[in-house]
Amino acid sequence: LDVTCIMDSTSIDAHKCERKFVQGAAGTSDVRFARGCSDRAVVFFEGDQILDDYTRDLLGLELWSPESHLTTLWSQLGSETSVLVVMPTTVAIGGQGCYGNFLAAMTAAGDPQGFKPQGCRATTHLGAILSACGYCCGCQDRAGMDSSGASQSKPAIAGIGLVGFSKGAVVVNQLLAEMAWREESLDVGAEASSALGPKVEESEPKPYQDKCWLPSAARPKLPPVAVLLDSIHAIHFLDAGLNCQGVHLTDARMIALLGKRHSRWPLVVHLHGTPRQWADRRRPWIVHERDRFLGLLREFGVPAFIHHYFAGQPPSLRQHFDVIRHVRLVMDGCWP
Repeated sequence: LDVTCIMDSTSIDAHKCERKFVQGAAGTSDVRFARGCSDRAVVFFEGDQILDDYTRDLLGLELWSPESHLTTLWSQLGSETSVLVVMPTTVAIGGQGCYGNFLAAMTAAGDPQGFKPQGCRATTHLGAILSACGYCCGCQDRAGMDSSGASQSKPAIAGIGLVGFSKGAVVVNQLLAEMAWREESLDVGAEASSALGPKVEESEPKPYQDKCWLPSAARPKLPPVAVLLDSIHAIHFLDAGLNCQGVHLTDARMIALLGKRHSRWPLVVHLHGTPRQWADRRRPWIVHERDRFLGLLREFGVPAFIHHYFAGQPPSLRQHFDVIRHVRLVMDGCWP
């Protein structure tokens, strides 16, 4: 089911904003995208949705609509980079976004119940989305079919940047968990192939491993998503926030594995925020998790940067959406 949405000719340089509906494990992902002319792509995950007309009118279409977000990102990044805007899989009655196609466990309001990497659910679905948009990304066959049924080669994606806006950060967290699990599998493979002696059991417990990882002996072979995971080079958390803990990853073991990933293949993380999230006294965990995440990234050698917007201003819903127009998504130096 492909729907073509023509954008204003001055906003996307007369390009078409295409729309795809991609089936996943928990429903259909609604994706809007503008195709660039290079092998780079930025994937933007939306947050909770504004459903009431009063708030929509108060903000204005240019702030809350996904089409406007696509236009804004396209104008920032230039016509070389493809931009994909991914909507929540489902939306609860109060507008809460639920990313069931990416997360295996969450509440009815879409709040994550841990980030379990087994099965690489998020990476697999991201691969399906990229394939539906006409790209080969390591998860799908490079050959496709055109409208006439003829075989057609899909261009490969070499560099991917992820942007988790507001609650969309949960998808980025899930993908980072799967990226760390990939590094864990590489370590296990290296240990299995070496004959340096018997494995020494570790005395220190690993809460995150107990909660989310399978023991090494029981760990299944990873699905063919390694190429896609290795294509992710830039991570942007854009005014990330939840009504519960889990805004950022805080497990040292996981971040240490991301440090190994960076030493093997470059990764950079940017945290962008406004007073709407970072000055909310009712949700102090947002800043606590941000600071621990940032500290762990730097401790384990992953380049990490923090960016403040509208500093000194009182928190507002408008600034939360307006940051999309003010953010600069630095991708230079992150592409292979």
